[in-house]
Amino acid sequence: MTDLLQIIRQQQSAYQERGWRLPIWLAGSEAYTQQQLSALKPEGKSYWLGHEAPAGFTLLSAKQKQQWLGTECDVLVVDARHSVDWDLVAASSGCLKAGGLWLFVTETPDMWLQQPNPAAKRVLPYPLDAAVYKGLFKDFWLAQLQQARWVQIIEGSPAVIPLLPDAVTPTPVEHPYRTAEQQIAVVAICKVVTGHRRRPLVLTAHRGRGKSSALGLAAALLAQQGKTDILLTGPSPVAVQRAFFIAANLLNVPYQQGQNQLLKGVIRFVPVDVLLAEKQQNTVVLVDEAAAIPTPQLQQLTDLYSRLVFASTEHGYEGTGRGFQLRFQSYLQQHCPGFQKLHLHQPIRYQMNDPLEQLIFKGFLLEQTDSVVRAIQQPKTVSYQIKELLLQPQKLQQIFSLLSLAHYQTDVMDLWALLDNPALKLYTLEQDQQVIACALISFEGELDAELASAVAHGKRRVQGHLLAQSLAFHCLQPQLAEQNLARIQRIVVHPSMQTQGLGSQLLGFVLQDLLSQKYLMGTSFGATLALVKFWQKSGFSPIKLSHQNEQASNEASVLMLYGEQFKPLQQQFSRQLYWQLADKQCSLDPALALLWAEPPSIEITPQQSTELELFQAGLRPYELIETHLLCWFNLFYANVEPQTALLLVQRLWQKHDWQQISLASAKQKLPELCRLLKFLD
Repeated sequence: MTDLLQIIRQQQSAYQERGWRLPIWLAGSEAYTQQQLSALKPEGKSYWLGHEAPAGFTLLSAKQKQQWLGTECDVLVVDARHSVDWDLVAASSGCLKAGGLWLFVTETPDMWLQQPNPAAKRVLPYPLDAAVYKGLFKDFWLAQLQQARWVQIIEGSPAVIPLLPDAVTPTPVEHPYRTAEQQIAVVAICKVVTGHRRRPLVLTAHRGRGKSSALGLAAALLAQQGKTDILLTGPSPVAVQRAFFIAANLLNVPYQQGQNQLLKGVIRFVPVDVLLAEKQQNTVVLVDEAAAIPTPQLQQLTDLYSRLVFASTEHGYEGTGRGFQLRFQSYLQQHCPGFQKLHLHQPIRYQMNDPLEQLIFKGFLLEQTDSVVRAIQQPKTVSYQIKELLLQPQKLQQIFSLLSLAHYQTDVMDLWALLDNPALKLYTLEQDQQVIACALISFEGELDAELASAVAHGKRRVQGHLLAQSLAFHCLQPQLAEQNLARIQRIVVHPSMQTQGLGSQLLGFVLQDLLSQKYLMGTSFGATLALVKFWQKSGFSPIKLSHQNEQASNEASVLMLYGEQFKPLQQQFSRQLYWQLADKQCSLDPALALLWAEPPSIEITPQQSTELELFQAGLRPYELIETHLLCWFNLFYANVEPQTALLLVQRLWQKHDWQQISLASAKQKLPELCRLLKFLD
């Protein structure tokens, strides 16, 4: 029998010499793997990902993910024999230090591939039971890693030991830096403060390159140099915790998890919305995980602050920031042409070409490359069942890369769901074997009448049926939840091919195919005027709007349905929206309010007309005619000049104070604008 400990002893020194982690796949019967594991003793800090951790190992759980995500360990065992959470596998791999052991434990390959994965309950829709259903992710994972450089110890077979290249001595760096690149980054961050104004720095990196640590080191150095207002921000306080920890360590001051300021507020966290609402004076703003912040907010930060650093993960197990490069950096080129950009290549916990990182990147399609797309000719439409893509891994790579370009939160969970959830389907536009657009569809509904009624009454929630859930509960249409539903989760066009009608072409193909199969079609997304116009032009109508902005887009989420048969639901939505604009929807884009809301119609009396004419002539104060103006606007809003209409929406429908309305001197300009109006029908 091949001895696990013996192989670890033989191999570990060679990996330590190269600054790499040692990945091992241990596979066999329960008795075989348990015997091998019983001889493994924890060393230093040892983590265990699985059901139960032996003595001396720390069990990693999804609930505590944010606590262990930035920590380091010497041994990491992934016990995948009975269940495996692929999201945690990818995330935890970043904790392992150079020279450490990564041990992936399964049943024999054939047996393991036939077993269901109970952890897949996170991605499976009702009524599928993860304890019984066998998805495709395991097959994909092992197929991807056939050529991986990892030690394989499989019961009944000789051990497979990969050949290693010669060791390369890493370049030494001075304290407190982990790599030479990190030192260069810290110098560049400090120069943003001391150099010319309006020359922001964009710092990008793969996961684990020390980008957040560089922000913390720079913040501490700036504080030591006398800078008194150093602001850290990000999509959440958790995003900047690593920077605070590193800064506190360098400054030799106490720090506790969750603490959001150092040195009595010299270094402090300020949420993005506060930075935009209340401009801070004489400050430098360090933004971490910038790709997770909606692009419009990044643009506003750029307009308001002259000394900015935007740091972001280019791609990794938490999501991808590649779309951030295309969308936001093009804005910087136009408005801050002197902006600087740095990319960190060198990992801080291990050396380049680390076998475990290569394994994780390949297994989860994190190593993405941009495709070269020529001029549009005659792209063809293709539909795929997910199992077909197992035989076309390059096509799956193209599709996942395209999804990642479009959405920051495309991550390991999305790939896992794509391969394990049988209720998903993909449509593509392709040219010269290259995917240039894709649509991801989720098949939902078909709930029995009793369950649909329970959902409508708030007694049940049904995983994986967002459209059915909303129709039954929010719209009180349980009978629709019993129908065959198809929800368009995402529709994506390659950035270099946008604004050429490809999205509409692909959507038309999807609609034609699914409507012919008698599906009711819907979609849900963060509502922006451009997106809403795209969907409405294609025949979709809004029926529900969230009262809180979604995290990914910082926009309210709108649910839309396709077809004239939903006109009554759309009218009900529009009438309700009008009454919500002064309360729950007071922050809604006024252009969307103008597009969607249907106000009540109340005829204007002769007395009101007279008073409005006096106001128009400058002979009546606004305060005395505001309610008359509301009655008039509710009747004629569709014919009002756009700039004036948006101002009136904010003031009359959303009840904004004059100070909240973006148009300068709005109250003073109102009579002038109203002279353009015809008050009487």
